[in-house]
Amino acid sequence: MLDLIVAVILAFFAICVGILLCGDCDIWTFMHLKFGKDIASRFEGKVVWVTGASSGIGEGLAKELVKVKNVKIIISARRKEELERVKKECLELNKSTKQESILVLPFDMVDYDSHAKALEKIVKTFGKLDILISNAAAMGQYALWEEAPISTDKALFDLNVFSLVNLNRIVLNYFKNERGRQGHLAVVSSLAGKLGVPYLTPYTPTKFALHGYFDSLRHELRKMERIHVTVLCPGPVETNIFDNSMTGTGARFKDTMLTKRPANIMTAARCAELCLTSIANKLEESWMAPLPNLPFMYLAAYQPFLYSKLSAFMMKFFVVDEK
Repeated sequence: MLDLIVAVILAFFAICVGILLCGDCDIWTFMHLKFGKDIASRFEGKVVWVTGASSGIGEGLAKELVKVKNVKIIISARRKEELERVKKECLELNKSTKQESILVLPFDMVDYDSHAKALEKIVKTFGKLDILISNAAAMGQYALWEEAPISTDKALFDLNVFSLVNLNRIVLNYFKNERGRQGHLAVVSSLAGKLGVPYLTPYTPTKFALHGYFDSLRHELRKMERIHVTVLCPGPVETNIFDNSMTGTGARFKDTMLTKRPANIMTAARCAELCLTSIANKLEESWMAPLPNLPFMYLAAYQPFLYSKLSAFMMKFFVVDEK
């Protein structure tokens, strides 16, 4: 009997290692991707609001959602013309989707007064809101920790953290007032919200802050089983976030590998599929990235001493020469 138990445990760990070394998401997300609820069944008939939907992950989310039967989608960002493009391409992907099933709702996330008005328009248009996926974010500025101007920190926290918190509080209050109805808050964070990333000091702490806010909220909602919180942590994804980033001190950073678009990068479509799978299965947190990112994440989580030694060795090749 003992031999059987040991064999089962060893087989389980072998499967986990295999997933870790071959998959592009964490073990729990992978298992739900293969054996959990599918996206179509969870999102059918739902009203889903995606912010930051004019490009990248947000655009990918909209294009995955439009494949679902009877789904209603709200896409938001600042650039109305890009949102109209995304809507047009979504309608081309699914010819059976009606024009009125996708609402283009442009607004600026840092315009806090527009948040409640936007929600009111959604409820007026579709009669309800079921899921909010908060994806709006900016990369910020590449700089040494001591050289990053505090104005950048403030601006990044305003967009990446406080605007999301404000919008989600408004939507949470709506969910609470809609008694008996399920609600879901999903927030796109980053693997940078789990590990510090050099030269991205203004960006990385904003993602850490999101985990603090929404982990706290999740615990507050434990007794309210009808409202769920999911934090999504992509690694490098094929978006324009690298192109929109600023450099802190010019030439000193131009040859740094950490400031370049990674070669092993996940497509926005694949990232969106994994994000929606996580939401469909009401997972609390999901990690998603191509190799070698996730093994490092697990090493940092479960073997911090080994990770510290490995990262210290690797940073010798990546850090900027101070001379």
